[in-house]
Amino acid sequence: MTGVVERLGDFAAGIELDQVPAAVVARAQDCLVHALVVGAAGAGVGFGETAEAALGDGDSGEAHLLASGRTAAAPLAAFANSALLHARAQEDTHGTFHPGVATIPAALAAAEAERVDGPTFLAAVLAGYEVGTAISDPLTEQTTPPFRATGLFGPLAAAAAAGRALGLGASPLASALSLASAFAGGGSEPFAAGTDEWHYQTGVAAMNGLLAARLAKAGARGSTSAIEGQAGFLDCFVRGRAPQPDELATELGRRWRILDVTFKPYPVCAFNQTPALVAARLATTHGVKPAEVASLVVRMNEREAVYPGVGTGGPFQEVAQTLMSVRFGIAVALAEGHITYAALTRFDDPTLLDLVERIVIVPEPGRPPKTAAATLTLVDGRQIRTAIEDSSEELSWDSAEVRDNARRLRPETGFTEEGLEALFAAVAALPEANSLDGLLGAVLSRH
Repeated sequence: MTGVVERLGDFAAGIELDQVPAAVVARAQDCLVHALVVGAAGAGVGFGETAEAALGDGDSGEAHLLASGRTAAAPLAAFANSALLHARAQEDTHGTFHPGVATIPAALAAAEAERVDGPTFLAAVLAGYEVGTAISDPLTEQTTPPFRATGLFGPLAAAAAAGRALGLGASPLASALSLASAFAGGGSEPFAAGTDEWHYQTGVAAMNGLLAARLAKAGARGSTSAIEGQAGFLDCFVRGRAPQPDELATELGRRWRILDVTFKPYPVCAFNQTPALVAARLATTHGVKPAEVASLVVRMNEREAVYPGVGTGGPFQEVAQTLMSVRFGIAVALAEGHITYAALTRFDDPTLLDLVERIVIVPEPGRPPKTAAATLTLVDGRQIRTAIEDSSEELSWDSAEVRDNARRLRPETGFTEEGLEALFAAVAALPEANSLDGLLGAVLSRH
């Protein structure tokens, strides 16, 4: 039996767009649209700009910085662009892992630096998503928390994406993944502290994955037992029973996990999406007003409810706190029927803070992930019960829904209506595009 990284490397090096099911290619394009539009909406939030500022002055690099339009060395561009795409915390999700914010910046920076064509770029994106989720899917329940999934699995996804963009063969790509596994890590304590580390963890993952691929291209060798070996990735990060090596990365090319990726309608933690949707339903379907609420009890998956930062009840001073606080997110959704990024900055809003005090979160053992059940008691004594027991239907958008959400976000992005439609067209054209000029031109048009 080959090593895990050898199986991953063989798949990533060999993926060709014309051999991939059409639905899988379309999903990659949907993920790309969502990431780039959410990233544009994150411009001005500050995290992408801070990441760029940390790179220093200059404008003579290999790849574009999406926040400013300047250029930088490809690994640094991957870092800064990842921070931008992650600025609103509205990225796509697979379990607890956010594959897009690690994969897409690494793929884009490497592809631009190498001047590859559209099919190669999309193949690189698919390589990153599939490799990252092939490892995160069976391991995330045993690693998160204390580790943060995107910091842990993101370097592998980024290395696969960058390695495919660089045209690495199976053996050097396996080395790239071995190197990336040695660069993985990142805790989840900052969510509880309400500080900024987590905003840049994804950028480090994207940068380290691209560096790993470039190191492998330059001749660096990685261990073929980097995942399963003594003191390897599994030994370091997986608590409890680790899967057997022959259980990992065995379905690549047969099962396409990118089809299981979900999208966030709101700029809050992935664990808070379903409770917020339940609260929004109370506001929009049942017409509940904040003044009518005596109490709201929401039952959540136990692990999600106690994840660092999710239980925060205030006082609130940073968006890093409000986007993690399930009670604040529920309060906004209940008050407004949806959640905007601007609403998350209303730290002293008396209506929201009063609602926060009337919301009770119950961690429920045995409740499936990303589900929620709510019991609302009104001041007149009436009760309303509602639940979402399977959020996949509401969050697994099709192509039309991804683009409808992008149009909803457009006023926050800097895109004109014509510019956004041009972005859609550029992404649609990638399977036949001879270069990335059309995509980059559309993305940067808002400057």
